[in-house]
Amino acid sequence: MLRPVSASFLLLAATAHADLVATFTREGATGSRMDRIPAIALEPGEPATPFLTPGAFQVVWKGKLVVPKRLRLVFSFEGEGKAALKIAGKDVLARDGALAGEASKSTRLNPGEHEIEISYNSRADGTAAFRLFWEEPSFPRQTIPSSAFKAEVTEAATQGELVRHGRMLFATQSCSKCHMATTGFGATPMPETSEIAPILVGTGDRTSEEWLRRWIADPKALKPTTHMPTLVDASTPEGRQQSSDLAAYLVTLKTGAAAGGAPDAKLAKEGGANFHELGCVACHNPPDKGAADPTRVPLNNVASKYLPGALVAFLKEPEAYHPYIKMPNFRMSDAEANSIAAYLTETSKGKETKMEGEFPAGDATRGAKVAEALQCGVCHAGLPMDLSKAPGQLDVVFKKDWAASGCVAPADKRGKSPHLNLTDKDRAALVAFSKAGADSLSRDTAAEHTLRQTEALRCTACHAMDGQQPLLNGFHSETEGLAAHLEALHHRVDQTRPQLTFTGEMLYTTAIESMIAGTTEPRPRPWLGMRMPSFKSHATPMANGFSKMHGLLPNKPAEVKVDPALAEIGKSLVDATGFGCTTCHGIGDIKPTAAFEVEGVNFKFFPTRIREDYYHRWMDNPQAVIPGTKMPRYSQDNKSQRTDVLEGDAKKQFEAIWHYLHQK
Repeated sequence: MLRPVSASFLLLAATAHADLVATFTREGATGSRMDRIPAIALEPGEPATPFLTPGAFQVVWKGKLVVPKRLRLVFSFEGEGKAALKIAGKDVLARDGALAGEASKSTRLNPGEHEIEISYNSRADGTAAFRLFWEEPSFPRQTIPSSAFKAEVTEAATQGELVRHGRMLFATQSCSKCHMATTGFGATPMPETSEIAPILVGTGDRTSEEWLRRWIADPKALKPTTHMPTLVDASTPEGRQQSSDLAAYLVTLKTGAAAGGAPDAKLAKEGGANFHELGCVACHNPPDKGAADPTRVPLNNVASKYLPGALVAFLKEPEAYHPYIKMPNFRMSDAEANSIAAYLTETSKGKETKMEGEFPAGDATRGAKVAEALQCGVCHAGLPMDLSKAPGQLDVVFKKDWAASGCVAPADKRGKSPHLNLTDKDRAALVAFSKAGADSLSRDTAAEHTLRQTEALRCTACHAMDGQQPLLNGFHSETEGLAAHLEALHHRVDQTRPQLTFTGEMLYTTAIESMIAGTTEPRPRPWLGMRMPSFKSHATPMANGFSKMHGLLPNKPAEVKVDPALAEIGKSLVDATGFGCTTCHGIGDIKPTAAFEVEGVNFKFFPTRIREDYYHRWMDNPQAVIPGTKMPRYSQDNKSQRTDVLEGDAKKQFEAIWHYLHQK
């Protein structure tokens, strides 16, 4: 399972703490990357990595197993293929065929770091399924968490991450829209190559001409993280005229849609509170702060950008004109959208990004010609373009030295090529990718795709992962004053959001997909002021990838054959006379009895959401899964607090609760 390692960071240091170095081999070709855990799942036709062709392969994970205290560990596998485990150079376990079954002998490991090597060979057809487990008298069988692994980044892994970063940039910068593949990218391309730029039909209904001039002149000045290239030289009179002409043309693109009224300025205070409550600063600078943090999207140009009513419509459906927009859909009510629009508009007035020099009046007829000359239609459907003047085809451009000329080259070698919004490290990554060739654009793996989108969509801005706290924890105080007048906000139950560390192992794929798509009703955590927004275009592939990261093929709720006798015992264990689960957890329409500081997910959701092996891991030791959780621990070394039920065997008691939760 992949490890998110920043390629730009890897350029700064030859070694860094990671988790495992994974080296893949197929038909003599090799490639390395950093993985969080040793797990993999591949369906027919899916390659082990985008840089290898589909088919039989081997992967070897190397690193160190970190043991905090002396343990007597038993290791086991799940999946199919051929697998072997070595610790400190000694063979611990090897299996071939069906990997589940006989476990290793008990292995004593002292506190400290132990060299570990896990090898896995796929089935002959290249399909794969592999997971690694451990158990010990003090805890039940479970997958080894990412926190137990440590490794130094090898040169090969550094290069592998660098090339992956360049590949992602090539796709997100829409390079393949200009440098088209003669025969396309096949049936299973890198998904990002199919993403489209914003649809500009109706621009004149939504956007001011003045903002468009500034945007065309210098996109990165208005949005430091933009993928929109700079196509004109606004430092010259000619460039400013092109900006004005193109803006004049774009505002003629109208659909005649009825525009709503401007938001009521009196709603701004309420909107500020909603802005804080939804955690918007996780991805945005406050509207009166400009681009104070260049990694977040500034909002100081909102008032100068949107025509009356357009901002409310955008907040209600951000993806309407851009299906792959990074801005998610919060499914806002009319009241929420109007109030937030009022707050953003009122607070950003007069704060817009200024440009040097005056812009002349624009001419729409000339602007259409500018759009064609700049090949705007290559990225933006419906706009003019001239394919006879298109840049070199994909196979041609990959034969060139990208560092010597063209879009990726330094400014003094770029010529008239578009000015992409790239750092020097980005350019190095693109050059490295160019040398790896274009073949990887025609294939992808679900796990790598989900990892890329987790970063691109800033999932960790709101969610903790692998012990890293969400970015919002450091930003949210910036806007807390906006909601200080709401006394009720200071008396709510715990507002901690779910972490992503075990998502693919914890939830069925169908449950993950529903959450990402925004179709889960009712909300599992209705007490949270923040709510999970929807990313509809990403839901299915990301859900599949989360599961495959943990060595699981896409799955749906398993049918549980309930033992009525066990279920009855489970029922007694969850109530006030047992473990007291109903203090924090509701059961269907029955509310929790005393959820004063923390509330838990209603038990009615469990059958369609929670996978069984994760359930047992969680019940055994919640703190080991989510440090700081309010969920108490009910057993130690499989000895339950309730010694009078099922011989005090915690695993049996938890199994009884599992049966009760699935009783219909």
